[in-house]
Amino acid sequence: MLRQSPAYRQHLTNIQNEVDAKKLKQMQKGNLFNEKSFYQAFVKDMLAAKKEVVIYSPFVSKFRSEFFRRTLIELRKRNIPVFIFTRPLEEHDYFMKAEISCALKDYEESGAYITYLPGFVHEKLAIIDREILWEGSLNILSQRQSREMMRRISDEILVQETMSYLGLNKKLAEAYKFQYERLYRNTAKNLEENKLAKIKLFFSGVIVPFLAWWLFAVAKVLIVSLKGAKLVFGLINFLYK
Repeated sequence: MLRQSPAYRQHLTNIQNEVDAKKLKQMQKGNLFNEKSFYQAFVKDMLAAKKEVVIYSPFVSKFRSEFFRRTLIELRKRNIPVFIFTRPLEEHDYFMKAEISCALKDYEESGAYITYLPGFVHEKLAIIDREILWEGSLNILSQRQSREMMRRISDEILVQETMSYLGLNKKLAEAYKFQYERLYRNTAKNLEENKLAKIKLFFSGVIVPFLAWWLFAVAKVLIVSLKGAKLVFGLINFLYK
């Protein structure tokens, strides 16, 4: 058997390194995850979001709404909008409607904006900052026991192609409009509540003490007047005896 020279062995090592680098680059471009490894990686992407999170999930469940609550609240604190696209309630089986309604309420209370897509949509995907695409067979907001596969793709061109295919640019524009309208209503409501609170505080801190002082002064004057009247009547009675 011929011995390989050090230079030739180094040449083979360089070739292998190039192959490994290409494989690593390909893996980073499209990683595969199953139902067990998906959620940890996905939540990590959500928490690293800088602009927005979009989730396309036809089905939702109470189990998953509780799972995502802490993450959504954290994103709300950082003013990162989360948009959920899902089926309307009437397109679900009757015996599932109560649970789905509770789950949707959980998401809204956690700060997510929900858009209902009629027509029995079945696409399952998520987009982070319009840079990272998650797609596959897994219902992100409802999965619990089923075996699934999801692919993570970090490619802005593929993200834009997917958004264009789904008409997401228009849908997100409408969702942002709804978001700002809701923010305006909440702000107006908070201002009104603060105004009422200030009025109450003014009455309790200024008007009420003033009225109490005024009533006390009036009562004191009446008492003095009554005593004076009693003294006058007593004097008159003494003089005319």
